[in-house]
Amino acid sequence: MAQNSKKVIVDPRQAEKRRSTLLKIGAAVVLIAIAVGIGLWAVLSNESSTGSSSEVTVATDNNAFRITTAPAGSTPPAVLTIAEDFQCPACRQLEEQFGPVLEELRNNPQVAVDYMPIAILDRMSTTDYSTRAANASACVAESTATNGDFTTWLQFHNTLYAQQPSEGGAGLSDDQLNNLATQAGANNVRQCIDDQQFADWVADTTQQAAVTATPTVRLNGEDVQLSTPEALRDAVLAATN
Repeated sequence: MAQNSKKVIVDPRQAEKRRSTLLKIGAAVVLIAIAVGIGLWAVLSNESSTGSSSEVTVATDNNAFRITTAPAGSTPPAVLTIAEDFQCPACRQLEEQFGPVLEELRNNPQVAVDYMPIAILDRMSTTDYSTRAANASACVAESTATNGDFTTWLQFHNTLYAQQPSEGGAGLSDDQLNNLATQAGANNVRQCIDDQQFADWVADTTQQAAVTATPTVRLNGEDVQLSTPEALRDAVLAATN
């Protein structure tokens, strides 16, 4: 005997409700995919313009900012390396006393002056100012020296010493560091300063410098005992021969 079959009756309202739900789910999935894509694009775009969150692309292999008038891609016979901490009073004194000679040497195509901003004096402030200042200098360098011109960075560097805070306090705030960077000619470094984007790079530079005091000055890798600006000039020029 044939079995009785019941005809299924579809409620059009329920069908429309299911259809509407599926459309909403599909739209949500598309929106999520678009949002993820935009976020990924933003990350990749940022990395393409600044390297990565911890890489300073304008620095040398030993994490120094090299200022020289030598031909691009060449290494001058005399490389003067200065490991400095922006919280260090003796580093400020070096700039005050040796500044004119350092400028002269920077303009000599036979000489390169390598600046290594490090952080060994965080304990001398309540806000890790050494790290924050060195990070800010890296932010300025990375945003302004992609063509090898460190003019803006050097202006910021000199201003940090001109307005060096006293030891034991909070140091300059991030707002103040950003304002000084802007005055020097750097734009769009606020987020980099606030986020301490290059703090890891600063820590790595500090480790590579391998110094116990600042400033430490080296000529072609050998420590230089500072006496007078004239003596430093003579030692560097002798190394160019």
